[in-house]
Amino acid sequence: MPFDHFDLIAGCYDRAGPFNLSEPFLGYLSLSSENLLLDAGGGTGRVALALRGLVREVFVADVSRGMLRRAAMKGLAAVNSPAESLPFPPESVDRVVMVDALHHVSDQYLTIKELWRVLAPGGRIVIIEPDIDKLVTKLIAFIEKILMMRSHFLSGEKISALFIDPDASIHLCNDGFNVILIAEK
Repeated sequence: MPFDHFDLIAGCYDRAGPFNLSEPFLGYLSLSSENLLLDAGGGTGRVALALRGLVREVFVADVSRGMLRRAAMKGLAAVNSPAESLPFPPESVDRVVMVDALHHVSDQYLTIKELWRVLAPGGRIVIIEPDIDKLVTKLIAFIEKILMMRSHFLSGEKISALFIDPDASIHLCNDGFNVILIAEK
């Protein structure tokens, strides 16, 4: 089993502070109090915790047990699972959010396929990734390679291309640092 870098940093990960719930981010998600939300690759649940009061139920799925222990300590439903094979029935989740995590998964194509599988009709996936065209992201990618984190950053266009369902409605935008992809089913 590969070394779990995130298990090592789980204790200090939340010191960056709470997740910033911006108006644009909330607009991308278009949440309802009836929604079931999945925070895929959600780590310690920073994003899920910020959204918990806005939805019916929220789950944090991640492969790092150390990160998930932190999520569970916050009262979040923690699911130890890779994003490539989620333990949710087809079309069972109304919203999926993946913030700063797609570049960490083992197989990005299978991850997108799986997120799409669990997404309910009328549902929405929001993926936020650092923009690989920015110098600071290239530096982060280089450092993560040196640390053998197997990270693989993609441009927004390449993330969009992972959605092969012709009925997927894809919208890309950029906030100056991140690429934001919104996919609707």
